[in-house]
Amino acid sequence: MKDGLRREMIAKREAHHSSGGHVNCIGIMDRFLHLPEFDSARCVLLYASRKGEVHTDGIILSALSLGKKVALPVSMKEEHALELYEIKSMEELSEGAFGIMEPARSQERRVQPEEVELVVVPGVSFDRRGHRLGYGMGYYDSLLKKVKGCKVGLAYDMQIVEHVPDEPHDVAVDMVVTQSETMVCRKLEAAGARRKFRVAVLASGRGSDFLSIVDAVKGGKLDISIAGLITDNPDALAAKLAAKNGIPAFFIPHASREELDEGVMKKLSELEPDLVVLAGYMKVIKSRELLSRYSGRMINIHPSLLPKYPGAHAQKDAFDAHEMVSGYTIHFVDESLDGGRIIHQEKVDISHCKSAEETAAKILEREHAGLPEVVGRFARGEIRP
Repeated sequence: MKDGLRREMIAKREAHHSSGGHVNCIGIMDRFLHLPEFDSARCVLLYASRKGEVHTDGIILSALSLGKKVALPVSMKEEHALELYEIKSMEELSEGAFGIMEPARSQERRVQPEEVELVVVPGVSFDRRGHRLGYGMGYYDSLLKKVKGCKVGLAYDMQIVEHVPDEPHDVAVDMVVTQSETMVCRKLEAAGARRKFRVAVLASGRGSDFLSIVDAVKGGKLDISIAGLITDNPDALAAKLAAKNGIPAFFIPHASREELDEGVMKKLSELEPDLVVLAGYMKVIKSRELLSRYSGRMINIHPSLLPKYPGAHAQKDAFDAHEMVSGYTIHFVDESLDGGRIIHQEKVDISHCKSAEETAAKILEREHAGLPEVVGRFARGEIRP
């Protein structure tokens, strides 16, 4: 997953850079050099940029002219690690491992990670949490754990993505500087804390079931992270509710069901959820690849006691059939129409309902209580495929 995103982002960055995007480097450099963190840092760790990366030459020269202690990394291929060495001028650099310009190794110039007060970290892409997608070799992973100073990424605006796949051992940057903003990254989870169970929601309409999950999280009843809301409907109220609550929302443009499923799968790959919840998502997923990828991790909530009344008009069907009791069902999603294995059902007395609308409202009230509970059971590992 990371490899595919890495290749895609490198290609986009190189194309952006070569088509004139490199002019943004001046603005990025100027913004970085005006950071209070740069002004106060006495020892700065930088790197020599190459190819489509944001240029760092001007930053290195500025730091040297200001009398700061400037260190650059040397790649130790056998140890799969970085060593840091001070430089006095750019002329000291020569091509090292991977074609990167590096300083000479000299014991008297050796800099320890603990000395670094500000480090500029290379990356292929970043998100607003400060997570970065590197080049896949892991050289910076162990180094950044030792650096206590401020960690900053430099990037073009186009390198900022909604979500970079992250793992518990990853070290996030504190800031990302682009040509248009200095992004102070949100630390959503404390360093060393467990990774929260991630939930993505698919919805097509008003989003009341989605909101029940949001409210449970905000009320402290549900300990999860909502990775994002995905919709097939550009006018979905659910997307507005997501934005109001600070949750990323994504509309998937499409001209066919195949394009929709492909777009949903791509977005889910970026969000990396542990569970996908279909909450009023009014499209039947046809893609076998999508269903297979999230088998046992994709659930749907349906307003009837399945197998009775599958489909889009379940509440009206139950009312028209003069049912005394109906309810809702939460089930795994498979290739059938509302036919996946049942996880949870709750009966609702509809004997006194005077209309299909009243029936729907009474069932929906119970859905709002039951759906967060089931999501919580998944998060605690109580429900398995």
